[in-house]
Amino acid sequence: MPETIDPEAMHIDELPGVWAPAQWEMTAAESAQEAESQASASLLATIDVPEAILRLLLNELEIVRLYGPPAGYDAQEQGEWDSQLITYGFKRSVTLAGITRDAESLELVYTLEGLGSWSMSIFPERVTIELI
Repeated sequence: MPETIDPEAMHIDELPGVWAPAQWEMTAAESAQEAESQASASLLATIDVPEAILRLLLNELEIVRLYGPPAGYDAQEQGEWDSQLITYGFKRSVTLAGITRDAESLELVYTLEGLGSWSMSIFPERVTIELI
């Protein structure tokens, strides 16, 4: 479990991102693993970009099956909870603890369950992320 961002462990290459569904017959275990992998990617795509960046940098992408709505779920915005649907959420919660926006910057503070508070400052020419 990382507590800081490790720049040496960050994979970087020039390859374009692509995705394709499995093109072969799978066992039940392989099918379950593929569904979970797709759930992780889909869940990451549903959150705000700054939170996604922070989760990716800290490798906080582990998901769990949700049997009830998570803390902060808003039925007015997100629809009534349907317990019959298979639903996933991130294992560690992230809370937006502060936001300051003006014409030149966006300052965010996120609290990650068990990992403290992180500040993200976004300017036209740079982005800084730090543990506070």
